[in-house]
Amino acid sequence: MSKFGQIRNYNQERGFGFISVGEAGKDIFFHIKDFPKGIIPQVGEQLKFEIVQDGNKIKAVNIVRLDYPSEHDVYKQPERFSAPSIRRNSNYRDKSSSKPNSTFSTLLKILCLAIFAYFAGGYIQNLLHRQKLSNQEVNQQTLRDANRYAVSSETQNFKCDGRIHCSQMNSKAEADWFVKNCPGTKMDGDSDGDACENDSRW
Repeated sequence: MSKFGQIRNYNQERGFGFISVGEAGKDIFFHIKDFPKGIIPQVGEQLKFEIVQDGNKIKAVNIVRLDYPSEHDVYKQPERFSAPSIRRNSNYRDKSSSKPNSTFSTLLKILCLAIFAYFAGGYIQNLLHRQKLSNQEVNQQTLRDANRYAVSSETQNFKCDGRIHCSQMNSKAEADWFVKNCPGTKMDGDSDGDACENDSRW
């Protein structure tokens, strides 16, 4: 089942990031090797994707970029305005307008070349970046870094609001944050800093 969301953050050096689907504490992990080729993932970019289980984690796959043209569109775009097409159209015009048409054709070619160069340059740069990252395994260090990013993004939404029991928490990260930052909580009976450790939900 397809889901929709937007990129919340992306670590270009490590090649992973998180997609926000509009639910607090529910950001979805993605890796660059599962991302469409082209422009580097942008924060706030809208995506369509599917979710799969990867070991003890879930991640996004079959990602579709909704804010950018696909790789096929990038390379087809200059062909729409190619010189043969312009010449065919010019056959239907009056010969007296051939000089203005020639000027327009030249300008159009320059514009198409500029558009092609812009997209092709970005594509090549990101293809090299993707190849480098695709050769890297999603190892334990990457997963630890991803977890640290996830916890960091989750805690930005937490605040002390009077809740003190495990049953009132929405996630393990939230429970740990409340124990460390909010007074009067009753979620860490042995005071070891590990909140709700017997809660079967986590």
